[in-house]
Amino acid sequence: MTVSTDLFKQTMGSFPTGVTVTTAHNAAGQVIGMTASAFSSLSLDPLLVLMCPAKDADCYNGLKDADYFSIHILAGDQGPLAWQFANSGTDKATGLRISKGPNGSPKIDGCLAYLECRHHALYDGGDHGILVGEVIYIELPDTNREPLVYCKSALAPLPSPNV
Repeated sequence: MTVSTDLFKQTMGSFPTGVTVTTAHNAAGQVIGMTASAFSSLSLDPLLVLMCPAKDADCYNGLKDADYFSIHILAGDQGPLAWQFANSGTDKATGLRISKGPNGSPKIDGCLAYLECRHHALYDGGDHGILVGEVIYIELPDTNREPLVYCKSALAPLPSPNV
Protein backbone atom coordinates (compact mmCIF):
# COMPACT_ATOMS: atom_id res chain seq x y z
CA MET A 1 0.00 0.00 0.00
CA THR A 2 1.31 3.44 -0.92
CA VAL A 3 0.91 6.17 1.66
CA SER A 4 -0.25 9.47 0.20
CA THR A 5 0.97 12.85 1.36
CA ASP A 6 -2.60 13.82 2.24
CA LEU A 7 -3.12 10.71 4.39
CA PHE A 8 0.22 11.31 6.11
CA LYS A 9 -0.70 14.95 6.86
CA GLN A 10 -4.14 13.95 8.14
CA THR A 11 -2.64 11.28 10.38
CA MET A 12 0.06 13.53 11.80
CA GLY A 13 -2.52 16.29 12.28
CA SER A 14 -4.43 13.94 14.57
CA PHE A 15 -1.54 13.95 17.02
CA PRO A 16 -1.97 16.84 19.50
CA THR A 17 1.15 18.96 19.92
CA GLY A 18 2.20 22.07 21.75
CA VAL A 19 2.58 25.28 19.78
CA THR A 20 5.68 27.43 19.60
CA VAL A 21 6.89 30.49 17.76
CA THR A 22 10.54 30.51 16.71
CA THR A 23 12.12 33.91 16.10
CA ALA A 24 15.47 35.38 15.15
CA HIS A 25 16.85 38.53 13.55
CA ASN A 26 17.72 38.36 9.87
CA ALA A 27 20.84 39.96 8.38
CA ALA A 28 18.96 43.29 8.13
CA GLY A 29 18.04 43.15 11.85
CA GLN A 30 14.33 42.48 11.26
CA VAL A 31 12.41 40.03 13.44
CA ILE A 32 11.64 36.89 11.45
CA GLY A 33 9.95 33.73 12.58
CA MET A 34 7.37 31.04 12.24
CA THR A 35 4.82 29.05 14.17
CA ALA A 36 5.96 25.48 14.75
CA SER A 37 4.56 22.41 16.40
CA ALA A 38 7.63 20.44 15.25
CA PHE A 39 9.60 21.23 18.42
CA SER A 40 11.20 18.91 20.93
CA SER A 41 13.77 18.62 23.66
CA LEU A 42 16.78 16.67 22.40
CA SER A 43 19.50 16.43 25.05
CA LEU A 44 20.16 17.24 28.70
CA ASP A 45 23.94 17.32 28.33
CA PRO A 46 24.33 19.68 26.59
CA LEU A 47 20.87 21.25 26.83
CA LEU A 48 19.56 20.95 23.27
CA VAL A 49 16.20 21.46 21.58
CA LEU A 50 15.19 21.07 17.98
CA MET A 51 12.62 22.60 15.70
CA CYS A 52 11.94 21.80 12.07
CA PRO A 53 11.39 24.74 9.72
CA ALA A 54 10.15 24.11 6.18
CA LYS A 55 12.86 24.85 3.65
CA ASP A 56 10.41 26.94 1.62
CA ALA A 57 9.41 29.09 4.63
CA ASP A 58 10.18 32.77 4.13
CA CYS A 59 12.25 32.75 7.33
CA TYR A 60 14.23 29.55 6.66
CA ASN A 61 17.47 31.20 5.54
CA GLY A 62 17.35 33.72 8.36
CA LEU A 63 16.82 31.00 10.97
CA LYS A 64 19.57 28.77 9.62
CA ASP A 65 22.04 31.68 9.47
CA ALA A 66 21.25 33.24 12.86
CA ASP A 67 23.79 32.76 15.65
CA TYR A 68 20.95 32.90 18.21
CA PHE A 69 17.25 32.18 17.96
CA SER A 70 14.32 32.05 20.35
CA ILE A 71 11.61 29.52 21.04
CA HIS A 72 8.40 30.87 22.59
CA ILE A 73 6.04 28.31 24.10
CA LEU A 74 2.56 29.70 23.65
CA ALA A 75 -0.20 29.90 26.25
CA GLY A 76 -3.76 28.82 25.56
CA ASP A 77 -4.94 32.37 24.89
CA GLN A 78 -2.25 33.04 22.27
CA GLY A 79 -3.91 31.49 19.23
CA PRO A 80 -3.89 34.85 17.39
CA LEU A 81 -0.11 35.06 17.89
CA ALA A 82 0.31 31.56 16.47
CA TRP A 83 -1.72 32.48 13.39
CA GLN A 84 0.20 35.77 12.98
CA PHE A 85 3.50 33.88 12.74
CA ALA A 86 1.96 31.17 10.53
CA ASN A 87 1.28 33.69 7.73
CA SER A 88 3.93 34.10 5.04
CA GLY A 89 5.04 37.37 3.51
CA THR A 90 4.02 39.60 6.41
CA ASP A 91 5.85 41.62 9.04
CA LYS A 92 5.54 39.13 11.89
CA ALA A 93 6.35 41.73 14.58
CA THR A 94 3.45 44.05 13.79
CA GLY A 95 1.60 45.07 16.95
CA LEU A 96 3.78 43.02 19.32
CA ARG A 97 5.87 44.03 22.30
CA ILE A 98 9.26 42.50 21.51
CA SER A 99 12.32 42.91 23.66
CA LYS A 100 15.68 41.15 23.46
CA GLY A 101 17.01 38.15 25.30
CA PRO A 102 20.44 38.25 26.97
CA ASN A 103 22.15 37.44 23.64
CA GLY A 104 19.93 39.67 21.54
CA SER A 105 17.41 37.22 20.13
CA PRO A 106 13.81 38.46 19.90
CA LYS A 107 11.65 37.93 22.97
CA ILE A 108 7.89 38.22 22.51
CA ASP A 109 6.42 39.45 25.76
CA GLY A 110 3.61 37.48 27.39
CA CYS A 111 4.43 33.94 26.29
CA LEU A 112 4.16 30.92 28.56
CA ALA A 113 7.91 30.30 28.32
CA TYR A 114 10.94 31.69 26.48
CA LEU A 115 14.09 29.83 25.49
CA GLU A 116 17.08 31.57 23.95
CA CYS A 117 19.24 29.22 21.91
CA ARG A 118 22.66 29.35 20.32
CA HIS A 119 22.76 27.74 16.88
CA HIS A 120 24.23 24.26 17.40
CA ALA A 121 23.57 22.35 14.15
CA LEU A 122 21.36 22.14 11.09
CA TYR A 123 20.54 18.79 9.53
CA ASP A 124 18.69 17.84 6.38
CA GLY A 125 15.19 16.53 6.97
CA GLY A 126 13.77 16.24 3.46
CA ASP A 127 11.66 19.30 2.73
CA HIS A 128 12.42 20.59 6.26
CA GLY A 129 15.57 21.41 8.12
CA ILE A 130 16.26 20.11 11.61
CA LEU A 131 17.53 23.14 13.49
CA VAL A 132 19.24 22.26 16.77
CA GLY A 133 19.82 24.92 19.38
CA GLU A 134 21.77 24.88 22.62
CA VAL A 135 19.53 26.39 25.28
CA ILE A 136 21.47 29.13 27.03
CA TYR A 137 18.68 31.05 28.74
CA ILE A 138 15.14 30.24 29.90
CA GLU A 139 12.29 32.29 31.34
CA LEU A 140 9.22 30.51 32.69
CA PRO A 141 7.23 33.54 33.85
CA ASP A 142 3.73 32.11 34.26
CA THR A 143 3.17 28.51 35.25
CA ASN A 144 -0.54 29.05 36.01
CA ARG A 145 -1.63 29.40 32.37
CA GLU A 146 -2.47 26.42 30.22
CA PRO A 147 -0.45 25.77 27.04
CA LEU A 148 -1.77 26.12 23.51
CA VAL A 149 -2.19 22.86 21.59
CA TYR A 150 -2.72 22.10 17.91
CA CYS A 151 -4.74 19.16 16.59
CA LYS A 152 -6.79 18.55 13.44
CA SER A 153 -6.04 22.07 12.11
CA ALA A 154 -7.38 23.74 15.26
CA LEU A 155 -5.73 25.63 18.12
CA ALA A 156 -7.09 25.49 21.66
CA PRO A 157 -5.89 25.70 25.26
CA LEU A 158 -5.05 22.38 26.88
CA PRO A 159 -7.84 21.67 29.38
CA SER A 160 -6.80 21.78 33.02
CA PRO A 161 -6.42 18.34 34.57
CA ASN A 162 -9.08 17.42 37.08
CA VAL A 163 -7.06 16.93 40.23
